[in-house]
Amino acid sequence: MTESSTPDGMETPPDYRAIAADPKAAARATAAVLASRVVVAALGWIGSVVVARSLSPDGWGQFSFVFALLGLMSVVTDLGVGRVVLARLMDNDPEEIGRTASSFLALRTALGLVGYALAVGYVALLRYPSEVVLATAVGGLVVVFATPSHALSVLYQSRHRLLGVAIAESLGQVVQLGLTVLAAVYAPTLLWFVLPAVANEIFKLVTKGFGIRSRTLGLRPSRHIEFRRWGPYLREAIPLAIGFALTVAMLKIDVLMLSLLDSFDAVGLYSIGYKFSDMMDTFALAAVAPVSTLLIASWPHDLATFRTRSRSAAALFALFGAMAVAAFWPSAEPLIRLLYGDRFEEGSNAARLLVLGAALMSLVLLGIFMLASAGMQRHYPMVAVFGLALNVGLNLILIPRLSYNGAAISTVATIGTTVVLLWVVIARSMPIEGLLPVRSILALSVITALVTGAGYAAVQSFPALWFPISVVAAGLVAGLLILLVALGAVESPLPRGEKEKS
Repeated sequence: MTESSTPDGMETPPDYRAIAADPKAAARATAAVLASRVVVAALGWIGSVVVARSLSPDGWGQFSFVFALLGLMSVVTDLGVGRVVLARLMDNDPEEIGRTASSFLALRTALGLVGYALAVGYVALLRYPSEVVLATAVGGLVVVFATPSHALSVLYQSRHRLLGVAIAESLGQVVQLGLTVLAAVYAPTLLWFVLPAVANEIFKLVTKGFGIRSRTLGLRPSRHIEFRRWGPYLREAIPLAIGFALTVAMLKIDVLMLSLLDSFDAVGLYSIGYKFSDMMDTFALAAVAPVSTLLIASWPHDLATFRTRSRSAAALFALFGAMAVAAFWPSAEPLIRLLYGDRFEEGSNAARLLVLGAALMSLVLLGIFMLASAGMQRHYPMVAVFGLALNVGLNLILIPRLSYNGAAISTVATIGTTVVLLWVVIARSMPIEGLLPVRSILALSVITALVTGAGYAAVQSFPALWFPISVVAAGLVAGLLILLVALGAVESPLPRGEKEKS
């Protein structure tokens, strides 16, 4: 869609809400981001293998702890403001868009600095080992640079122009991997292994920053930063910010509690499972971003389309999680042994549970973004409060008894409970029925359990064939679902049209 000219020669800006509502543009953006996530995940995985094999068990545990702590800082650095600003970037006034963009970038930069100070202050006040404090002080710069970088991604997302973002993130990961390998060869220490992640974030920030000034995007930030906008942004985002913060805390608190109630060695073994589950979360977040843009564009004037897109997204997210569980569960031991070495194999059961938790978490993420798209984010925080309290309580009971396996059990139980509570809240608060294809998801759950059990038994009987068995298991889940769709037992996860009768 291009700009048109009025009779007096003035250019009329494009209809950015119509651009945001374009499902084909959203599909292209999703494809670009998912392809990038595959590259980033693969290269990041290789990097984690290099680091895990280069450091001692305690060193790997310290490395994992530092980045888990930095991940927890998104409680402060995000605050849900991106979802609030997204709707304002669809304004028809270019000046308003520019001032929104500049104020948003400035706010996220300030939040990044606050997050950095909190991370360093935490390890210093609790008197963690000096090498952990130093690694946090250096590695914490990731938060400083990543926070405005993520804000730039939100700007691109508002136009479904994510190809450049995908390329920047892929190349940044290449830089990080190259520097990680150099560190492993010449200086395999904790401090030198955190520096490549900082370089990655600097590269992405600079690259995205150059691209955002293109006039074709209609997102060029104003030179004026209006700090007065921060208050309305934050006030509007408060319910979502609280809910999002509690969700991040709910997911990351287990690593911090494990470091205090057990050892860094236990943290290292547990964190191997997070390498797999975090990859799934990354894909889910990549897919949900364009979906949320579509939902925002269709709310509240086109509720039928909102419902169709919600059901389709939920079914696809569930299928993705089911295939991942069916592929990983049978072959966790040989896969971890192949990638990370024999000493990490004992963490395989925790890894299985974390992957199951990630499959459930994708539906939590979709539900949060759905509420935010409809401006109903105030309904979520109580669910997150309950989830956080449940996870802390379970961890206090289970970690002293079962170590990292107890932490994994706590995580799955918490996420499972949160999924149910969140979608009950959605069903009661949204003025649309049937946003979640319950029957299809239940059928998929049964299929996944049966296929996963059969796959596990097959790997135990034929351990040398673990890889083809896992591939077949994932394909079988998808194939059986397609069969049920053909028989009319469940609905297709693919949307059949822009509108669907409710």
